[in-house]
Amino acid sequence: MQHDSKADLNREALEARLREAEDTLRAIRAGEIDAVIVQGPAGERVYTLRNADYPYRTLVEQLQDGAAILSPDGDIIYCNQGLAELVSTPLQEVMGGSVARYFEGDARAALESLLTAGSGKRRTRLRSRDGRSIDVLLSLTSTATDEIDRRSLIVTDLTELSDAQIGLERAQQQSHAKDEFMAMLAHELRNPLSAISAALEVLRAGGDGSVAERARAIIARQTRNLSRLVDDLLEVARVITGKVALAEMPLELADAVQRCIGQLEARATDRRIELEVDGGPHWIHGDPVRIEQIVTNVLSNAIKYTGAAGVIRVALSARNGEIILRVTDDGLGIAPELLPQIFEPFVQGERTLDRAQGGLGVGLTLVRRLVELHGGTVNALSEGPGRGSTFVIRLPRVAPPCPKASSAGTKPKTVPRRVLLIEDNRDARETFRMMLELAGHHVIEADDGRRGLELLKAELPDIAVIDVGLPGLDGYQIASTFRKEPASGSVLLVALTGYGTPEARE
Repeated sequence: MQHDSKADLNREALEARLREAEDTLRAIRAGEIDAVIVQGPAGERVYTLRNADYPYRTLVEQLQDGAAILSPDGDIIYCNQGLAELVSTPLQEVMGGSVARYFEGDARAALESLLTAGSGKRRTRLRSRDGRSIDVLLSLTSTATDEIDRRSLIVTDLTELSDAQIGLERAQQQSHAKDEFMAMLAHELRNPLSAISAALEVLRAGGDGSVAERARAIIARQTRNLSRLVDDLLEVARVITGKVALAEMPLELADAVQRCIGQLEARATDRRIELEVDGGPHWIHGDPVRIEQIVTNVLSNAIKYTGAAGVIRVALSARNGEIILRVTDDGLGIAPELLPQIFEPFVQGERTLDRAQGGLGVGLTLVRRLVELHGGTVNALSEGPGRGSTFVIRLPRVAPPCPKASSAGTKPKTVPRRVLLIEDNRDARETFRMMLELAGHHVIEADDGRRGLELLKAELPDIAVIDVGLPGLDGYQIASTFRKEPASGSVLLVALTGYGTPEARE
């Protein structure tokens, strides 16, 4: 009886081991086991199992995109690390929850329509746990395994694609703006040049005194316009590249604003400029030239885009440690799509064929950069076309400076000097000589570097004005050679150049 009981126990143990072996084999075939530990004479050994699904599991795990297996209701049965990183949530917390928790509003509606369809693609936005809104593409397919309906979801991050698209669109806009700028530049240069050429023909024709006087006035006025255009171009290049050094000092802003208004009132013609100063004084720490440039550009912009009988209101106030300058007009206004770009180079509002407004579209770029150099901010506001616009400039307020004792002085008299002018451009040399002679100086001329050096050594003038770019010897070679002469110390050398950059001046 005892023998039979022992045999029964052995048989049950053997049957249990067989069942365990069969279960293990089934699990291995189903891909549910990744490794097996085998005990043998050499101890325990681990064998990894690479079944037919292994390459696909590896592919999904290493996928840069997010991947998930969903239930028909949208619960996440499985996901890879890529999806967990995309939603900024630990992997173990992502699985088991609903995928819909990462979508809001219209984005959730897009997800639900995709789940209802069972397959397809949707471009929408995903909300990660850390609050980021991410542009994504959802790709869904449905499969049935062991009579269980599962959804396979691939989530592709489109951020880089969106950034590249925005960059491309911005580059295209800038390219278009530059093309328009070149056309504007040609137009703006051609007008004064045509007027100057016509006025010169009048002078050559020998018109009477009044006609000749008007022709000379036209030449002077259009030359100033040309000079202003060139200065604007050079200035915006210097400001954009950060090559502007401010000569800052205590400055009463109300005085600067009043001076600018006085200079521009003649251009305003039938437009009215009203100034309102709240309290005061309004002291800032700024470069007087640059501050007037800021105010002039903003006021000129208001005058340009304000029609006849329009009003431009200028308000100056102090609040919370800032001086606030507000320029408001009732003119053309600014379109909503243009408002964010209004301070970009070469950007202008809608232009009519007559180009009545003129200008190169760089004034407001200068304003923003110069205001920022002074530690301030500038903003543009408008309710749209035909509703006028407002520009608000904020600058740090400073304490009034200590008063200094003024000393009365007299204007020094001009002392006649002997001046050597070395310049290869004939017209520039002649006009410079005439100005110096009108000021009472004696002028000697040379049109190339070698002749200039000979006269410099022979004449030993009080002052030598030397063009840097000369044929034969350049201005630097003339100066370095002449300074070796014992008597050169009595001569003041002045460099002359058409290049206005800080590097050229240095």
